[in-house]
Amino acid sequence: MHLVYIDDSQENPYYCFSALAVPVDQWFTTFRKIQDWRRTLRISDGIFITKEFHAWKFVSGRGNISTNIVTKWRRCQIFNEALQLLASIENVRLFNVFLTSRQDWAFERLLNRINRTMQAWGSHAILLCDEGKEADYTRLVRKMSVFNPIPSQYGVWQDTGSATRNIPIDRIIEDPFFKKSEKSYFIQMADFCAYALLRKERPITSKSRYGLNSAFMELEPICVKEANPRDPCGIIR
Repeated sequence: MHLVYIDDSQENPYYCFSALAVPVDQWFTTFRKIQDWRRTLRISDGIFITKEFHAWKFVSGRGNISTNIVTKWRRCQIFNEALQLLASIENVRLFNVFLTSRQDWAFERLLNRINRTMQAWGSHAILLCDEGKEADYTRLVRKMSVFNPIPSQYGVWQDTGSATRNIPIDRIIEDPFFKKSEKSYFIQMADFCAYALLRKERPITSKSRYGLNSAFMELEPICVKEANPRDPCGIIR
């Protein structure tokens, strides 16, 4: 069983999702590593342990996060440290989607890849998402658990001759659960991953000067590359 923490980052018309998959038997170990890292930031930079890390605000220098002045340069260093920490944690894996135009399509593709991968891993997933899209995400998961037409990569399914086959998602347990991101280190980390993906795919000068255009590659070791074998990092497109 995996707990899968999902958050998104977007700049119209671009939508990114990152989903952090944590094996349930390693949840406490993983949580402690993130918590310990936050404690080190309290010592080194005065950053409040309970302060929410919201990626675009964090790297832009917004918000009162510390008793000290934390410069944009230092914040971007910390942003990279977060990604490096995730990449160092054994058995944590990361799904990623980058798509234009439709957020619901991006989420649907993410669900299909999570479901297929859980089948391959012999596991199941419980989804935990940031608050804000409860009705939309729940409706989509329920629909896909009953009706989920998948097109054949060869044009038609050979056994039926049809262009699509109904393959309901059966490895995602229950409706998604929703948490306030301020209450979940894992959702905040997923947000960092999604923002790193956005800056990789859509770099902007003001952020690239701090290296954020290349930050996503810190996550390459934990990316679920089988989610899209045609992409070096398995990014679903």
